[in-house]
Amino acid sequence: MKKPAFVITEIFLSLVLVASVASAAVLTADIRSGGTILPQKYFTTLGKTSQNEASSEKVSAAPTESKTESTSESSVQSVAESSDEKPEQSSQSSEESKESEPEESKQSALEALSLQLEEPSDLKDQPEELTKLVKSYGYDYETLGFDKLIVVDKSGASTANVYCYQKSSKGYWWDIAGTGKPLTDKGFIGQDGVDFNVKPGSKQTPLGFYPITEGFYIDNKPETTFPMFKITEDTYWVTDPKSEYYNQRVEGTDKKDWSSAEHMISSPDSYSCGLVIDFNTYKPADKSLTGGIFVHVGDAPTEGCVVMPETQMRAIIEWLDGDNSCYIFIT
Repeated sequence: MKKPAFVITEIFLSLVLVASVASAAVLTADIRSGGTILPQKYFTTLGKTSQNEASSEKVSAAPTESKTESTSESSVQSVAESSDEKPEQSSQSSEESKESEPEESKQSALEALSLQLEEPSDLKDQPEELTKLVKSYGYDYETLGFDKLIVVDKSGASTANVYCYQKSSKGYWWDIAGTGKPLTDKGFIGQDGVDFNVKPGSKQTPLGFYPITEGFYIDNKPETTFPMFKITEDTYWVTDPKSEYYNQRVEGTDKKDWSSAEHMISSPDSYSCGLVIDFNTYKPADKSLTGGIFVHVGDAPTEGCVVMPETQMRAIIEWLDGDNSCYIFIT
C-alpha cells in the first residue's frame, strides 16, 4: 500500500503534467493565429479537405423563393461585402450553357498573363516567399493538404499583391505567374486593413486560411468546371445579423425576415465574376462576425472583400477546376 505522502506527491505531479500540456496547446493556438487565440472553426485547419467536405460544414441555402420584391426595396451595399452558401450543383440548363464564354475568350485571359499552368519538370524546392508566409503562421507544408492556393499579401494600408500557387505531383508548389511574381499587384482589401475576428461594419478583411468552394457570375460564365452559381434578379446576400439567413445567399423574398441584404445583380461590374470566401459560413453563422466576404472584380479599397482587375479574376476562376481543392490565405 502506498503511503499517503507518496500518493499526494503523485497526484500533484499529474496535475502539473496536465497543466503543461494545456499550456503548450494554448501557445500553439496563439502562434498559429498570429498572436490571437481563435476558435478552431474560424481559423480553418489545413488537413486534406475536399470541396464536398468543406461545404458540408457550411450553412445550407435558404429555400428557393419566387421574386416579390423590387430592386428599390433591397438594401444594396458597397462592393466590398457579399458571399456564401453552396451552389446548386445540378446539371446546368441549356440557357446557361449558351451564355458560357467562347473558348477563345478563356484562352485570351490565361495566355495574356503568360501563366505557368503545366507542372515544371525541375521542381526541387518549395517557393521561398510561400515558405516564409506559411511558417510565420506556425504551419508547415505537410498541413497544406489542398491542391491550389491563392495568397493575398497585404502590401499597403488597403492594397495587396495576389499570388497563385499550385501543388505538383511530388508535393512541391510553384508560382503560376513566375517565381516570386504576383498574378497582380493591383489587388485591394478592406479600407481599414486586415484583422482576426472581423466584426460587422468594421471594413476589414479577415486574416487566415479559408476554403474556396464556389464562385459566381452574372452574364458570361467563366470556362471552368469549378462550382459556380449564376446571379439573377432574385439573388440576395443577407447582411442582417438578426435574420435566420444571415450570411447566406437566398433566391427570392417569399420568406424575407431581413432588413438589409445585398441585391447582387445591382453591382454588375463588381460581381461580373468572383469567388466566395468561406469565412463565417458555418451553420449557423456567428452573428458577431462579418459576412459576405468575396474575391471579385474591383479597383478600390472595399468593405472587407478582396478585389482585383477582371482579367486576373477571370483567369483565377478558369485556373480552378472541380477536381482540385482550393484555399485562400489572407496575410
